[in-house]
Amino acid sequence: MKKILIVGALGAVGRCALEHFENLVDWEVVGTSRRKPDFLTTASWISADLRDRADCEAKFGSLKGITHIVYTAVYEKADVTRGWSESDHVRINLEMLQNVVEIVESVSPDLQHITLMQGTKAYGGHLGPFRQPARESDARYMGPNFYYDQMDWLAQRQKDKAWSWTILRPQIVCGIALGSPLNIITAIGVFAAVSREYNMPLRFPGGVQRIGEATDARLIAKAMAWAGTHPNAANQVFNISNGDVYVWENVWPKVAKLFGMEMAPAHPFSLARVMPENEPIWDRVVKKHGLVANKYKEIVPSWQFADFLLGYGQRPNPHHMSTIKLRQAGFADCIDSEDMFVEILSELQRRNILPS
Repeated sequence: MKKILIVGALGAVGRCALEHFENLVDWEVVGTSRRKPDFLTTASWISADLRDRADCEAKFGSLKGITHIVYTAVYEKADVTRGWSESDHVRINLEMLQNVVEIVESVSPDLQHITLMQGTKAYGGHLGPFRQPARESDARYMGPNFYYDQMDWLAQRQKDKAWSWTILRPQIVCGIALGSPLNIITAIGVFAAVSREYNMPLRFPGGVQRIGEATDARLIAKAMAWAGTHPNAANQVFNISNGDVYVWENVWPKVAKLFGMEMAPAHPFSLARVMPENEPIWDRVVKKHGLVANKYKEIVPSWQFADFLLGYGQRPNPHHMSTIKLRQAGFADCIDSEDMFVEILSELQRRNILPS
């Protein structure tokens, strides 16, 4: 029997990891986040502020028997994309990881494995175009970058220890999570619902056409289970993606069909500038369709991130990673990205978070 602590268990990745490990017969699951879950779960739960060392010591100091840690937590600033290159962003994210690992390790001597999440910021994707396709062996890019500090600290601490670590680097993570500033799915769904409420066709608001990659959070959860139990993953970094590519303009007609809308030519504009003013329209949608009464700023915390991913106002910035290393190590699962977008939006409709 293994006992896993999922840190950041209400985020897009953490929530999928929670559901995945709950369904495995030989795992005991403990979830942690600042908020308590708003859904049914069989996991034990710890509400803690990872930025507060004293709170972490009080909450994790008696948490014995942990064999695996999945760390998906991240601190983001209000100005999300600008914050990625600021020094205090690095310091806070490093301290959060340290507060978890140092305390849990001290009370769980049978710790076997830690999985840590990164992304294309490791390849300078937030700064501009990077070498195509990105490989795990590529040289680092200009800091500040909390990925580098977390990785260096974790690798140094692991020396001469019985446990190992694995770092996963996904592309655009897609999953079911509210309150996450880095989840594009809810932004797309809310944009479609508000457009429909205005009696408008669906128009793509982003930039020029470009090919992208994405990663289903459910796929990441499977990779976490694999990494935590296979020696090929010990102390390794792996890129991970769905295994194909997509173009937003090809996804948009499927979104329109899901919401029963007509399509119209693209209309590039800043969602970060316009959509915050449409909170009353969203409130009307919630009331009209009897949706779960999520706050507007909770369901889409960052329209700025949506602008970034949809390419509004940006020069061509290809983001492609090689996933050969992960496949050769033994993990080869995949999923169709266009199907993924539809499946997750449909699930949000089934859960009464988005209107049908």
